[in-house]
Amino acid sequence: MKIQTNFAELPVSGAFETESCIYVSGQGGLNTVTGQIVGPDVESQTVATMENIRAILAAIELDLDSIVKVNVYLSDRALYQSFNEAYRRFFNAPYPARTTIYCDLNYDLLVEIDAIAVRRPK
Repeated sequence: MKIQTNFAELPVSGAFETESCIYVSGQGGLNTVTGQIVGPDVESQTVATMENIRAILAAIELDLDSIVKVNVYLSDRALYQSFNEAYRRFFNAPYPARTTIYCDLNYDLLVEIDAIAVRRPK
């Protein structure tokens, strides 16, 4: 099942759910109403990014605890420590598996995150 979010103009779903896995498309620190970047620093963008992911999962009655794998894209290696400080607020141990990649990002974002969540049997 495709899960639509704020990607109306792009050929992409906000997330895609299979029988048990939810693949959340890359999210950035954008205000979902205005489309504007939320702040000039990686902390504010990380918080907004994680809140965007939380909202996508909440729409299908899941939360951040359902995430098992995260890919993080940072625009600069120097942002790593500040990113981790903001990111750790959203998870408790055991943390999801994670890969961090340094690259250029669209819209001049400092961080983008995609995630895989699992719908566990009740």
